[in-house]
Amino acid sequence: MAARDEPAKRATRIVATIARNAEKPGALAALLEAGVDVVRLNGAHCAAGDISRLVALVRRVSRSRRSPTGVLLDLGGPKIRVGELPGGPFSLVNGQAVELYPGALPPAAPGGAARLAVTYPALLRDIEPGAEIRLDDGRIRLRVQRRVRRALFATVETGGRVRGGAGVNFPNSALSAPALTAKDRRDLAEGLESGVDFVGLSFVRSPAHVAHLRRLLARVAPERRPWIVSKIERKEALAALDELAAVSEVLMVARGDLGVEIGLANVPRAQREILAAGRRYGVPVIVATQMLESMIEDPTPTRAEVSDVAGAVHDGADAVMLSGETAVGAWPVEAVRTMAEIAREAELPDAGFVRADVSRPPAGDFAAVVAHTAAGMARDARAAAMVVYTESGRTARLVSKNPLSIPVLAFTSREPVRQKLTLLRDVTSFRVPEARSVEALIRAGDAVLSRLPGLAGAVVVEISGAAKAEGATNTLRVRRLPR
Repeated sequence: MAARDEPAKRATRIVATIARNAEKPGALAALLEAGVDVVRLNGAHCAAGDISRLVALVRRVSRSRRSPTGVLLDLGGPKIRVGELPGGPFSLVNGQAVELYPGALPPAAPGGAARLAVTYPALLRDIEPGAEIRLDDGRIRLRVQRRVRRALFATVETGGRVRGGAGVNFPNSALSAPALTAKDRRDLAEGLESGVDFVGLSFVRSPAHVAHLRRLLARVAPERRPWIVSKIERKEALAALDELAAVSEVLMVARGDLGVEIGLANVPRAQREILAAGRRYGVPVIVATQMLESMIEDPTPTRAEVSDVAGAVHDGADAVMLSGETAVGAWPVEAVRTMAEIAREAELPDAGFVRADVSRPPAGDFAAVVAHTAAGMARDARAAAMVVYTESGRTARLVSKNPLSIPVLAFTSREPVRQKLTLLRDVTSFRVPEARSVEALIRAGDAVLSRLPGLAGAVVVEISGAAKAEGATNTLRVRRLPR
């Protein structure tokens, strides 16, 4: 039996960012072979045509490997930055006065205070006196003293060298900026036309932002409609965590901006809170940002990075993500192999990995109730695998969030659904022909199960519903497979 038909030997999924370097002959195939499950496209760095071209490349390479690969289009969102500095970078010192202007700088008065332009039109409307402003990933900190018609006046609390294009964060201000920019809308249209599987929503602060994106996705057929990945990177998103988990298909711990927003020391606790919300709501969670950052330049990671990846796996992350390591790094394949090895070791029973139990499913959500009940049956029956027949992927997603130590084998007739399943922890998917009845669907699944090593005569728990009926999960049974 070919390796592609065996249950996954690594439960935790790997998301890897690619750029134009992946278009070199054999480059993407090498990344997928090393262990990439989902490819991420960073919309902030994509020009017109890049998304469609890269998605086509992923599909072509995946077909040649006869194995599905998910594609995540991560929309850039509003990027608030320091504007152009006419005189180039300069240093700010503690206690210095700074004037901040929305958009371009007006003509300077001789001998005036240091001046910065900020690429945020609502700067004067949204930022109040007393607010903190952080520049360049929080390295420079300002405190707003007063607001006038044309500028904010602030003092420097933590100085440093400021450069044009540096990021700007407002950690204790409520911003009115929309989550989607005009470029995001263009990127989204290209991504939907290309058939991406997941859409990452940056700058999300409330469920209303998710609802707005969902309305834009409604024109796509349900089986091809991407899952929404809500990126938790703002303080407001963390405060609305339960509400966002309830309306999203996936959550991402976007630790870069989140660290600037809430302080680095608070990020580990926030990461655990987000992972716990994923368990409560049956939503997979991606842990992202600087997981193996040193491997952008070096062929081996630091000990701290290894512990970081292992800790995310121990805490129940469904996926761990590589960014610059694979997009621009000198050792992309080695970074993927390293992450896969760390995850496999961290998943071993003696490695201390414990999956916390989930809260009870909400009343009336039959698919969630069936998935929760199935997990208990699998433990009691000492089942070798959970077998799921799914039309939308939601049942497999719910099952994968239950505390199991056995593989989840998901069967679907829809390739776009199979591509979404690549993000789910412990899930291996299989394509089966469309069936007119549940019995015919299960017969098709049995034909695959009979070829898998170690399952002959094994006990499995099966979840199914009406054939061709999305959201109709209602049948649960325990049986022993033929020898």
